[in-house]
Parts: sequence; structure tokens; C-alpha cells
Amino acid sequence: MKLLASLDPAAHHRSLADLARTDPRSVLGALDYSSKLSYHDPTVVSVEPKPRQRDDIALFARAACPPFDELLLAAFEDPAVVPILADVHHRLFHEHANVAVVTNHGQIIDIALVLAALALAMTDPDRTYGVLDERLELKDLVENSNVLVSRMVTTRQAFGVPAIAVLQHLCRTFLSVPQTTSRRRAARLVPEVVRANNVVMRQALNDQMAHGSQLIAMAASGSQDLTLAANLVHRVRATWRQRRGVDPGPAPSLHLQPLYRGTISLMLEARDVLPIATSLVDEHLACVVGPLTRVRTDDDCHGVMEWIAEAHERATGVNTVYHQHEDPLLVQVRDVLRG
Repeated sequence: MKLLASLDPAAHHRSLADLARTDPRSVLGALDYSSKLSYHDPTVVSVEPKPRQRDDIALFARAACPPFDELLLAAFEDPAVVPILADVHHRLFHEHANVAVVTNHGQIIDIALVLAALALAMTDPDRTYGVLDERLELKDLVENSNVLVSRMVTTRQAFGVPAIAVLQHLCRTFLSVPQTTSRRRAARLVPEVVRANNVVMRQALNDQMAHGSQLIAMAASGSQDLTLAANLVHRVRATWRQRRGVDPGPAPSLHLQPLYRGTISLMLEARDVLPIATSLVDEHLACVVGPLTRVRTDDDCHGVMEWIAEAHERATGVNTVYHQHEDPLLVQVRDVLRG
């Protein structure tokens, strides 16, 4: 904590802002440093929720993702998913267990939109749980909901509102710093600072999870999923055939990167995982909600990601691969994209 307290907040903010990828499709824009915002202090690693109204959540979600209702919300309101919502409710509020919501990471806003859809579906005034017609209030779910995001999000705003302030409508936010060497170098982040932030953040997250009844949401790929355009596929087809035993053909592909050790640990500590496959790409919109799944081993966690990849491929028609390790195909895909 001393190291974090010694940092110049404005300079640290600028370094974190360098982590942001330029995406003209994104609703997120730059947010200037302000000493009035507590989370611009490097020692602040979590931000408490401030529940509002369901309409507020829906407003931001629809503005960020116009097909929110028919894509994401509809997926959680599907009659086939209703028993899954009941399972999540029972685990959280009757067994006082923790539940991890895990999705692939296509865009920065994916996990926030998934969490918004889940919250709106679970707290629908017409939704009841059990024969006693128990209902769930939004404020109760928000107080028990958490999301793990890159600290870079503190440098972003949407529609003139800080991105963190939008997340506060939904959950408690924990702020991590990317650990990959390339990302650290791009943002000129000192490894010791990255480590200090993540150690302090993880302790705060552990303390919160120890209360039980906690929902923890995360986009689980090591970093944003890698999309390989059709005109680049031919450059990795030989490696693909060797790894998967099939020829992908001249089609786009999506590559989900390996889980971090910390993500696996969080999934195992939560024990129950709600897997969700999403795609917010206009040409391949999809949201598939999987059954609540108990994970006991590292292989179980990788298995969850395999399911997400398969569900994504079925729903979108895009060849989708989860890379459990830094295999030759993933390395070649990165090289092609960088080249």
C-alpha cells in the first residue's frame, strides 16, 4: 500500500489510460483525471455500489447496446433459463454461497451488459422464487454483486458519465491491472506497481467473498479475445489443422486466450460458475446462458471455457477456439495480428 500511496495520481492515471485500445465502435471515451473521484487515487482498489432504479440500468444498457432487450435480456428471460435463475437465487440468498459469472471477453463493456441483463431478469417484479412467491429487490442483488475489471476502466466515460459510476448502479467494482508484459510496457507500468495493486485488490476481494452470498462477474479470457479475419486465416491453416484435425476454411475465427492463474483461483473459490457466451458483433449477435456448474479442478475451469467457445461457435457460426495453454496456434495468431 505504501508503494501505491507514493504514486503521482495524475501520472498513474495517464499510464492506465494508455492501456485503452482504440475502437471507433466503442461507446467509451477518455475521462480526464480528477482528484474529486476517489477511484483516481492509486490506493483505492474497490468502489462501493450505489443502487439506483431498474430504469436507470436499462437506460444505460440500451444506449450502450441498442439490441440489449432482444439479445441479452431475452436470453436471461428465456423460459429454459428461468430454472437457472432460481438456482442462482437459491445459492446466493439461501445457501449463502458465492457464484462466479464467467463470460468471454470481446469488448470492454461485455461483462457490464451481461450483469445488467442478469440483474434486470432476476429482479423483474413479476419474477418469483419458490411456492411462497419470494421476490428479489434490485438493491439486495446489487449489494451482493461484484465485478472484476481492468483499472483502465477508471479512465473511461460513457455518455458523459464516468464508466465506474455506471457500474456502481449494478455492483461493487474491483480494480486490477493487466499482468502481461506487453500490456505493462505499452502503458509504461512498473511491475512492482502492478503487483502491489493486484495484491491489495485481491485481499479486498477475498474479504468481500468471505461474507458469502456474493456474485462475482468476470470476463475470463486472459485479455480481449483475438479475432482473425478471413483474409488472414490462410496464414495459420496448417497449424490449425495440426491442432484441431480439421481445416477451418477461408472463414473468420475467434481465439479465446488462456485463463490466468488468478481467474482460475477465483472460479475454484466460488465453486459454482454460471457460464455465458456472448458476441456483440453486429454480424454475429449472440448470448447463450449455460447451466450453473460446480468446478473442483483447474481442468473444470478450462472445461467451462471450452463450453463457452463451443456455445459461441454454435450461436454465431464463427470458428471459435479456447486455448488452454500458450499453444503454437495461439502464438501464430498473435504474430499474424501484430504483423
